[in-house]
Amino acid sequence: MNISIVLRTVSNLALMLSAIFIIPLGVALFYKNYDTLWAFILAIVLSGILGGLNKLFFRKIEEEIGIREGIAIVTFSWLICIFLGAVPYWYSGVCATYTDAVFETTSGFTTTGSSLLTNVEILPESILFWRAFTNWLGGMGIIVVFVALLPAMGVSGYPLFTAEVSGPTVGKLKPRIAATAKVLWIIYLVFTATLTLLYFLGGMPFFDAICHSFATVSTGGFSTKNASIAYFDNLYIEIVAAVFMFICGCSFALYYQCFQLNFKKILKNSELRFFAGLNLIAIVFVAALLYLGQPDSFRNDAGSEYYQNFQYSLRRSFFQVVTICTGTGFSTADFDVWPDICRFLLVLLMFIGACAGSTGGGIKSVRILILLKSSMREIVRVLRPRMVKHVKINGESVSGEIITGCSVFFVVYLGFFGVCSLALMATNLDMVTAFSAVCTCMANCGPGLAKVGPSLNFSEISYFCKWILSFCMLLGRLEIYSFLLIFLPVTWKR
Repeated sequence: MNISIVLRTVSNLALMLSAIFIIPLGVALFYKNYDTLWAFILAIVLSGILGGLNKLFFRKIEEEIGIREGIAIVTFSWLICIFLGAVPYWYSGVCATYTDAVFETTSGFTTTGSSLLTNVEILPESILFWRAFTNWLGGMGIIVVFVALLPAMGVSGYPLFTAEVSGPTVGKLKPRIAATAKVLWIIYLVFTATLTLLYFLGGMPFFDAICHSFATVSTGGFSTKNASIAYFDNLYIEIVAAVFMFICGCSFALYYQCFQLNFKKILKNSELRFFAGLNLIAIVFVAALLYLGQPDSFRNDAGSEYYQNFQYSLRRSFFQVVTICTGTGFSTADFDVWPDICRFLLVLLMFIGACAGSTGGGIKSVRILILLKSSMREIVRVLRPRMVKHVKINGESVSGEIITGCSVFFVVYLGFFGVCSLALMATNLDMVTAFSAVCTCMANCGPGLAKVGPSLNFSEISYFCKWILSFCMLLGRLEIYSFLLIFLPVTWKR
């Protein structure tokens, strides 16, 4: 591995981050949040010094970025953004310790949405904006926008793009990776602007509309209200939010196909049909359970009325299933008081997650679909050993390498889930809290169950647990391999 290329490229990203901090600094000036002003100035200075010193010590090298350098650059860039992004939380006093600040920032950049802040409504506007802005930057990927700028530096961005974009395969929308990154960001910006307008027309104040649009299109879930979307108690806002959560939980490559008017290819997309069908079945199933359940077994979020009409049950089920399945983490109800079968189903949806190439988290629907089809093929092969049957996605045969890759990813994912859950239980956390906390952090979803449920937060867990869960969030966002390979000696060999 060429360390000079890695450090120089990461320094360029640190300088870009220094410029990004100017935006929340402007928000602090506009709203006269003078208490947070110096926190953002410090972040700008630290980012600028870190990036500038690296550029001075490491000369420009006319070499292509290889896959090893790409993995290292992506991982270190995320770490730099997290540790520098935590400065405003810590220096402004919003977070009591730097550990808390790192947890909140990791949750923001990885679009997890898990929070340890007990009362966000009293926070300055600049901090609320920064929380939502970290969601937005992390949604499409800070590396993706960086990739769009790399040609100006004479650097190839393909290894970075493949290490950043989620899913078992990475396809180009344009012949050049930089052009692909620009197309993705244009789509992302259009969605953000459209959703901001729709939220504003629905009665949200403009500042809240911007912050919630950032958190929605990124499937990040950070809200400016303690009660999340439930604060507005507005069916229009819930429908708009759910629709855009679903849209952004689908592969962004599909929207490029929309611009190309290739609707036939979109309708034949196997992952989209699986993801849409999964959401639809789960919504109806949960709504029926909420409606038919015994009155004494669960209550709604207000605690005073029962789910006695199907319309109310369907409304709660529709929003919560979509927000969990896409990994957004908004809430309109305390689903931790729902029947156990509903809670289990929601945790299962966290594991499955959204589509590959989306802003959502989880294992990804296409991997689950490939594993299901592959498993069915092997079961049938027991009876018909000479049968030749291909696993097909979008009408095309899936190679054995991709099937093996999905199987390995699934096993490694469950392995880390088990180990991290055991680590949390070793600190005397109960099983439900530990399992759901690791699950929601690895799936970049947000709320869990029990002590980290939607009506509570992560403030009461120990510092050790916060570092473990921060690790889980980053592990899930980088889809394990990019982060795991950093610790293998073979990655560092030249």
